[in-house]
Amino acid sequence: MTAQDAYKLGVRLFDAKRYEGAELAWTRSHALSPDPALLIAIADTRQRRGDEPGTVAMLERYLTERPDAPDKLSVGARIATLLETPATVVVRSDEAGRAILVDGKPIDEKTPAEIELEPGAHTLIVVGDGQQVGTKSIQVGYGERKELIFTAEPQSEVIKETEAEDDFEREERTARRAVWSLSGVAAAALLTGTVLGFTAFKQEQDYRNDPTLETADKGERLALFADVSFGIAAISAVTALTVFLTTKNKKKRRERATARLRFETRGPGASATLRF
Repeated sequence: MTAQDAYKLGVRLFDAKRYEGAELAWTRSHALSPDPALLIAIADTRQRRGDEPGTVAMLERYLTERPDAPDKLSVGARIATLLETPATVVVRSDEAGRAILVDGKPIDEKTPAEIELEPGAHTLIVVGDGQQVGTKSIQVGYGERKELIFTAEPQSEVIKETEAEDDFEREERTARRAVWSLSGVAAAALLTGTVLGFTAFKQEQDYRNDPTLETADKGERLALFADVSFGIAAISAVTALTVFLTTKNKKKRRERATARLRFETRGPGASATLRF
């Protein structure tokens, strides 16, 4: 196959909306006869497939291979526009209709939803039935598409074990981690609730100054999310305290139960040492 044949094949595939095949054909044509204009065509196939980073890479390669390109300014403007393309994140949950918070702020969409995010780091929280389903942190680039799936985690249980001391130590370490984790959740939820409550209060003042249906709905939604966050904080704090006290009491009972009498022989006689 000649470079011209590969080019013509790419045109037919592009017209048939078979963009991946068109890219392969034009890449083959460029390899046989390096023509920078083919890089623009390849960039078009990538943009049609939603591959913004790949499109930018090909356009930049075009400018490198053809520094005196007559369309240099328009290609540069196209690159700048692509770099501002937001990322798309698909948010799903085990049950539809869950509320979504992005970086601590509620949004109108509910799961399943496709939301656009600016490039960078973000934290997403999904809430349902008055409880937090899950929290995930994500890093996205321009034009990137990612998917997050939230499933409700089963509630942790404190299991009583008395077989061996090693088992109890493992349980104690697990309990300590649970206390720290629950305390962190409580602190984060309290902070989120405070921020949302302050925003809801400000929204209420805006409603009083300019009462509209949109302002009222937004204020009620913010107040609802604030109540949910405070509820999560309270539940997490109480659970952390319960786990801590349960583990502490169990440790005391075990220490009392492991008191033992040890006999030691010293010289001609014997002595008994009671250890707790």
